[in-house]
Amino acid sequence: MRLYLDENVPVPLATALAHHEVDCLTTRDAGNQGYSDEEQLAFATQEQRTLVTFNCKDFLPLATHWQEIGRSHAGMILSKELPLPELIRRFRHLAIRCRDRNLRDTIIWLPVVR
Repeated sequence: MRLYLDENVPVPLATALAHHEVDCLTTRDAGNQGYSDEEQLAFATQEQRTLVTFNCKDFLPLATHWQEIGRSHAGMILSKELPLPELIRRFRHLAIRCRDRNLRDTIIWLPVVR
């Protein structure tokens, strides 16, 4: 699983997930801070990385628009803002569940782990 964390997702999540063998790139590390949502999604797609964001209200309509015009993306994982330990727990679970799955043009809500 190759992830691209939008700038509203905490950078320490990338570090924590890297310890669990999840390939993460942050907006900051890519030098893309301040880019528009569409530019972020385009970058993630170009890099074949699933975009991770808390900004559901903007990215859901963008994904719908891309679908309508026949433009593909590398997938999105949406979540509400959660404490870092809970985000890590949920992403670890998701990484196991989706390890060999192609997320192209897929939108996933970060699952609740019981």
